[in-house]
Amino acid sequence: MTADEYASYRAGSAHDYAQEIVESGQLDPDAAAKRAEAELAELLPDGPDSAGMHLWTAETGAGERIGLGWIELRRRASGTSAWIYDVQVDATRRGEGWGRRLMEALHDAARDLGATTMSLNVFGHNTAAIRLYESLGYAVTAQQMKRDL
Repeated sequence: MTADEYASYRAGSAHDYAQEIVESGQLDPDAAAKRAEAELAELLPDGPDSAGMHLWTAETGAGERIGLGWIELRRRASGTSAWIYDVQVDATRRGEGWGRRLMEALHDAARDLGATTMSLNVFGHNTAAIRLYESLGYAVTAQQMKRDL
């Protein structure tokens, strides 16, 4: 991801993440916006050059930008794993198989960087993403639940 692509991504990513937090019922819009900004500032203090972070722009074979992927490498005593922070496919290109191809490209990139496992978080209301991740072999390792009173 270039610096210009990152600037464009960063401008919308906090808003998008805050919206996901609100839709999950965790926080109200103001608190979600503050949390999203704080987390992104902490995770990406140097933008795309932040230590351990890897951000890519996804393109078609013809060079058309259709999305992005962001992972972090985490080195542990048990080995190196990759954590997916963000995967996006442009709304106009969803349903064409790009999400699967992007995830497979992230798997390959993480493997090339030395990772032996890959993990992610997905909000419960994002059923399309959950179906994709399950079809790619991801399994639930933790689960949060909530009930209105």
